[in-house]
Amino acid sequence: MKSGKKGMKRIIGAFFFSLAGLKVCISEETSVRQILAVFVLFFIIACFLGRNFFEIAFLVLPLFLMVFAELVNTAIEKIIDLVQPTFHPLARDAKDIGSSLQFVCMLFAAFIWGGYLLVRFIL
Repeated sequence: MKSGKKGMKRIIGAFFFSLAGLKVCISEETSVRQILAVFVLFFIIACFLGRNFFEIAFLVLPLFLMVFAELVNTAIEKIIDLVQPTFHPLARDAKDIGSSLQFVCMLFAAFIWGGYLLVRFIL
């Protein structure tokens, strides 16, 4: 499905398709809105806690991974709903695996934030 656009026109077109995808996710998916709310809250906290750019980036990276994982999980769910509208064990498994991606990213975020807070304020 090539558009025939090249160079900056292709990049600009891709940018607007990306915005359209975000708009769909935000308007239709509660879990995306929840993850974005967590992202904004912890981004603000990271800006206050971090003593320099690298500490802030260290705290924000797992937040971006959580948003990324939720977008991938949402895409997986939408594709499965398209190709398998009725229940099927493999469809359930694929959705569960997509959800586990988000879970692993949340564990990573908890590990990074917990370690940072432990070192910064306790040890």
